[in-house]
Amino acid sequence: MTAVHRAAALLAALVLAVSGCSTGNDGDGALPDPVVDTEVTTGIDYVALGDSFSAGPFIGAMRSDPEGCARSRDNYPAFLADWLDVESYTDVTCSAATTADLYAPMVMFNGATTGPQLDAVSADTDLVTIGMGGNDFGIYDSLIRCQAGGAEACPVADLRADAGKVAARVEKAVRRVRQAAPEAEVLVVGYPDILPTEGTCAALGVSADVLGPVADVAGVLNASLRRGATAGGGSYVDLEGPSEGHDVCARGRAWVNGPQFRLGVAAPFHPKVNGMRAAAGEVYREVTGEEPEVTEHAEPDPDAIVLNEPAG
Repeated sequence: MTAVHRAAALLAALVLAVSGCSTGNDGDGALPDPVVDTEVTTGIDYVALGDSFSAGPFIGAMRSDPEGCARSRDNYPAFLADWLDVESYTDVTCSAATTADLYAPMVMFNGATTGPQLDAVSADTDLVTIGMGGNDFGIYDSLIRCQAGGAEACPVADLRADAGKVAARVEKAVRRVRQAAPEAEVLVVGYPDILPTEGTCAALGVSADVLGPVADVAGVLNASLRRGATAGGGSYVDLEGPSEGHDVCARGRAWVNGPQFRLGVAAPFHPKVNGMRAAAGEVYREVTGEEPEVTEHAEPDPDAIVLNEPAG
């Protein structure tokens, strides 16, 4: 049992113990049981690594540590840190990050530089989530161009090959995390469905013949992430299956934004806050085996948050 599982089991036991306490008179004159403070921490030191699908660009309020990463206060790492009642929380996810940015400084959107994401991981780290790979080889940008430009602009064979190559990069990332944090549980988080696997909709304005190959490449990418996670000694958290029926064409049920830039909602073709909650829920279930107490906003204990200041 890892430190994360031990801590999560302790939290579950405390919650059950508290819920079993009576807070009123039992009718025989006995005094009520004392009110027990349920605000506990699991002792988990949590580090989140990843790209924009983890950072959450333009969902609600953005963090300023650093501004150039377009990191939301309501991304899935923040929800997870809240629901797990972690002791410490370091979120170094950054929009546009690739696996190369785990090991070297990254130039952010605003031109400033932030340090290697792996610098946030230490021997004291208990839990690490890794949500990246889609920006490697320019895969994500190519898929968006495919959606916009039609089948002629979409080199599907090349994209499938590149998506397959991501497995080796993810395996390396997991191994490097495990070297830095030998006792940590390492979870690679997949990507949700962005486009429908069948059909299309007016919001996209392209035919199903165009979207089919794009969705196929996205599936290859997630399969590659799973292989890399397993080969590196980590675990994989699937978002593709749970997000089926929640793509951009799902209207009110969509977990991801459509092609419009919507300040406060999400960047184009990126998760909205409900998608972030859903992702956090899947990771929480993987860690604890329990259902989370879902909240509208992520509110991890401010004392537990370790801010990620840019380097240089």
